[in-house]
Amino acid sequence: MTDAGGFLPDRDTSASDERARLLRQIADALNLPVTAFARGLAPVAVAGPSSAECAAVLSAFSRIRDPRLRSQCLQMLERCAEP
Repeated sequence: MTDAGGFLPDRDTSASDERARLLRQIADALNLPVTAFARGLAPVAVAGPSSAECAAVLSAFSRIRDPRLRSQCLQMLERCAEP
């Protein structure tokens, strides 16, 4: 898609921004810092899901192409989360 000036956004930057946005949403829904998903860092001291579980959720979530289904998935995770 182009804007009125015919500018095509850089696909790598756009995809990277989208991944960062989705990661932030998942981290927020899981009540974790985004750094919990980083490889090679010390484990985050939180009572809750392991980094492997978080990575599995992120991996599955990132493969959902339909925005409506992603939204439903996020809503389900939020309902399952403790208040």
